[in-house]
Amino acid sequence: MSNVDDRINLAVDWLVRNIRTDMTGAAGWGWVPDVPPNPQDTAEVVCALSEVGRSIPDEAAVVRLLRQDSLAEDTRGPRVFRAPIDMAWRLRALQCLGYGPTDPSVAACAAALLAEQDRETGGWRMSSRSGAISVTATAEALRALVGVATSNGTPNAAAEAVGRGTNFVVSALLDDDVRFQPLYASAQAAIVLSLPEIAAFGGKRIERARELAWENILRTLRRGGAGVEEEIVRRGDVTDAWRHVSLHWAVTALAYAGGRLVFDPTFRKALKDLLDLQDTAPTLTTRGGFRTSGEGFVTTYATTQAVEALGQLGQTLNERVNPAKVFDLICRDEGASPADPQDVISARGRSVVMNNYAGAGLLAIGGPAGLTIAIMSVAFADHLGDIGSRALVVWGTLFIAVSTHVYVTTRFPTVPKGRIGTAVFALFTAVVLPVVTFLLS
Repeated sequence: MSNVDDRINLAVDWLVRNIRTDMTGAAGWGWVPDVPPNPQDTAEVVCALSEVGRSIPDEAAVVRLLRQDSLAEDTRGPRVFRAPIDMAWRLRALQCLGYGPTDPSVAACAAALLAEQDRETGGWRMSSRSGAISVTATAEALRALVGVATSNGTPNAAAEAVGRGTNFVVSALLDDDVRFQPLYASAQAAIVLSLPEIAAFGGKRIERARELAWENILRTLRRGGAGVEEEIVRRGDVTDAWRHVSLHWAVTALAYAGGRLVFDPTFRKALKDLLDLQDTAPTLTTRGGFRTSGEGFVTTYATTQAVEALGQLGQTLNERVNPAKVFDLICRDEGASPADPQDVISARGRSVVMNNYAGAGLLAIGGPAGLTIAIMSVAFADHLGDIGSRALVVWGTLFIAVSTHVYVTTRFPTVPKGRIGTAVFALFTAVVLPVVTFLLS
């Protein structure tokens, strides 16, 4: 879709504008524009731009930075980027730029990842030899090593490591491992298990594990659990917080499901929320960049993750959506016709949808039914007693109130639903119920 392409173009423009050169002449990106460039954030940008088929600005200087695993000291000490998570991103980036297994930096990164794999579980830690096994580090290591998993067409040590790592991810998901319950973890697992090279390592178990990951993503999104989550990573003597933009990860993971999930209402809402995080105003210096959250600020890692999400989504939309379908969806969303469905009420990400004709039909049935219940409760008040008759009156009035609310909501889609609900509630509690109570007294 053109709008998706436009959003990607804006994000790419922001990334290109914010490339920086360090004191050595190497170029790249920091986690925000005013932070010196580093190999890991630079690798993320390279991977994102490659995913959407864009060229890398000042490529020679960028490669020079990617080949470095330590930078000059800053106020916190030496800037070292040798943790497994760093090596995985740098390996992926170098492969995106066309460097093969024989390249010295590619070989060094791959060897470091193989050495860091936990022999017992098959997973990887964020930091070298310390901390718990990390879903993030494992997923990124698998995505990086799968590119060097064959040499001269035959499996090698990397292929064996990918097999063990994949088995860890699949087994943990099937066993409902708590490490995979956070939204970002389920999303990362779903992405890595969606890659054809990874899926080839197994059959039904991988499919089932991937389905469980997608189910957890949708369930968490319906609860509104797409916040910024953190993991701790130690680089040399410096401890950092690795921030996960869970909404961005979730949209990316569901986009990998293609047409099976991208038309799910929960995904559509998540995509809308993600697009709302992009600064699009022409006067903003951050125009094109994505924020970490509604209260957050524009960062490189949020923008690169959004670019990957939109790039993956664009492939599906270009295949499945035509202009007529887009026009129909816009009309339905804005309620241009009484036949267009409207969200009557939403709960936990699930919406009750009806058009005005259905609302009128509900009023035609619910109104007389509620009135009949109320009249009969008044007529037989002596037999029912005060409590019984009044309870039936309230029950009958509820029928009328609900059907009235649905009709008005579908008839006037531009009026906020909260305002309509408040007005209907006030009308029936302040006018109708007191009148009926008076008749029964």
